[in-house]
Amino acid sequence: MQIRPIESTDSKAVGEVLDKAFKRETERLIGTALRAAEADTLELVAEIDGQIVGAIMFSPATGRTVLEEEVFGLALGPVAVLPEFERCGIGSALIDSGLDFIRQLGVPFCMLLGHPDFYRRFNFKPAANSGWTWDKDPSGKYGDAFQLRVFDQAAMPDSAVAASFHPAFDLDNA
Repeated sequence: MQIRPIESTDSKAVGEVLDKAFKRETERLIGTALRAAEADTLELVAEIDGQIVGAIMFSPATGRTVLEEEVFGLALGPVAVLPEFERCGIGSALIDSGLDFIRQLGVPFCMLLGHPDFYRRFNFKPAANSGWTWDKDPSGKYGDAFQLRVFDQAAMPDSAVAASFHPAFDLDNA
């Protein structure tokens, strides 16, 4: 397996991976919208024998305190693996590679919406534990699925934070 940055010719195959993995088109549309907005900060693919079998994307995310202090980081997602290649470590390899890269860039945090038990192994914690809320979920409906990994605690605000994903993610809440 090779993990590499996406190439322009990979977009269709990545869309197919997203559609098959999620059995809906929302994640593909989010990925397309992020690319169109030039907000695909980092996009990696997993390739086996010339076939794209997995993909991951990181995009801009913002945290804002009540005093309007801002911190900028990245959001992880979507991430997907073709169903016939699941449970082979491909998704974990994509996540590890992406997180290693953004940490080396000096990104202070990464946030996501996903299954807490799965993402715990990548040192994500429920964002609420750090006083973070998702601005599109003021009631906390998503609970522990809204997660945060801090890379640089010194860059983080000392007060409660309302976090925003890129507007392309609003497709999922429409």
